[in-house]
Amino acid sequence: MRHSAVTEAATVPRGTSGHVLGRAPARVPYLVAAIASTGGLLFGFNTAIISGALPIVQQRMDLGTDMSRALVAALLAGAVFGSLIAGLIADAFGRREVIAATAATFALGAFGSGLAPTVEWLIASRFGIGLAIGAVSVTVPLYIAEMAPAAERGFLVSFNQLAITIGILLAYVTAFVVGDHPDSWRRMFMAASGLAVLLGLSCILLVESPRWLVLQDDAEEARRILNALGRTPAEADDAIARVSRDLAQEAGLSWRNLFGARLGPAMLAGVGLFVFQQCVGINAILYFADSILSNAGFDVGKAAQIAAVVVGLLNVAFTLVAMALLDTVGRKKLLSVGFLGMSASLLAAGLVVLIGAGLGGMQKWLELLAILSFIAFFAVSIGPIGWLAISELYPTVLRGRAMSIPSAVHWLLNSAVSVAFLPLVGSVGAGQAFCLFAAVGAAGWLFCRRFVPETRGRTLEEIQEDFAAYPAASADGARR
Repeated sequence: MRHSAVTEAATVPRGTSGHVLGRAPARVPYLVAAIASTGGLLFGFNTAIISGALPIVQQRMDLGTDMSRALVAALLAGAVFGSLIAGLIADAFGRREVIAATAATFALGAFGSGLAPTVEWLIASRFGIGLAIGAVSVTVPLYIAEMAPAAERGFLVSFNQLAITIGILLAYVTAFVVGDHPDSWRRMFMAASGLAVLLGLSCILLVESPRWLVLQDDAEEARRILNALGRTPAEADDAIARVSRDLAQEAGLSWRNLFGARLGPAMLAGVGLFVFQQCVGINAILYFADSILSNAGFDVGKAAQIAAVVVGLLNVAFTLVAMALLDTVGRKKLLSVGFLGMSASLLAAGLVVLIGAGLGGMQKWLELLAILSFIAFFAVSIGPIGWLAISELYPTVLRGRAMSIPSAVHWLLNSAVSVAFLPLVGSVGAGQAFCLFAAVGAAGWLFCRRFVPETRGRTLEEIQEDFAAYPAASADGARR
């Protein structure tokens, strides 16, 4: 049971296997972010590889529409469940332990998918991978945010988003390289096992989050890790005192407080960011990039796959741009530019489809340009900022559980938008679907200007002091 003060240290240090502490202090936060972000690499690879594997699985296993949808939905359903339980486990047992546990889950799921004798086996394996994806989507940004200095938190947490985009790119490249082999779908799924082993081995180097250690009354180990992260003894003591003071103020907070006057605005911001991140259509476009580009006029097969690889490269490149700007320009400005740019790009994509044959040979290139522009604006804004924001907005005592809610919303909407995309295109047409996504982007711009706070350069404790300073709610639930 946690005491209100943290002056008594635990007798057995936690996370002592973390050899990363032997590195130069200035490098440690970067090494921690890079290692933990291997989970993001698996996140991106396993979500995107289905775009290349599914057409082959459909042929080899003679899948109909319903079973194909079930195969796609299995991973997303697992991710919803995984994200909901990961926060509880991370708050109870530690952030590092959850990340390490996902490595085994990823490996089992990858082997199970690659060796699957039946479609039912394959669906079960993809569900298991989804559990691991949901877990890392919560715990990796949570862990990095708690380990990062305030001035570099945006850059370091976005290592995770960069890893996700690299994973997506690796999936597209893998599909391109092995796509002609009769059992290429098995190779595609199995390729993730190597990344899972890398994550498992890398976790040996990680240490536990100092903030979580303070929460567990292990101030001595927290102090040791903070010193290794480059804090002087005085700075480490000050940081521990600040966290301890905030934990004392957070004593008694529970689930219901996440929707109350103090934390309700933070929950609204986190959930809203993911509503607009998903409903702007990013994963529908990434998952069905081959089909969209084929319909635009690119040759079916290798040409569309090459175009998809270009999409993946651009996603990585502009995520790097975002990382360079997050801690200087700030979150809100990038969100504003990103949502306006996405809306304009989607509107252009819609108009190109609606005009169609009138554009002649330029149609496919204009469509590709509009999609690339959309990807660029997404990658420089809501792509990394969604995961960054939810790692910053919630109090330490509830951070894991609180992050589970917007993360679960992300996966629910990811599934819903992806499943609905092709029926939507079949019902109203691709041009109108893109225009609808453009309207969502405009609404996202308005939401971010009104409800998303700027957190650049502020410690996690300072952000919570801002929320704690909000006036109490009036009887009707509105802030006074």
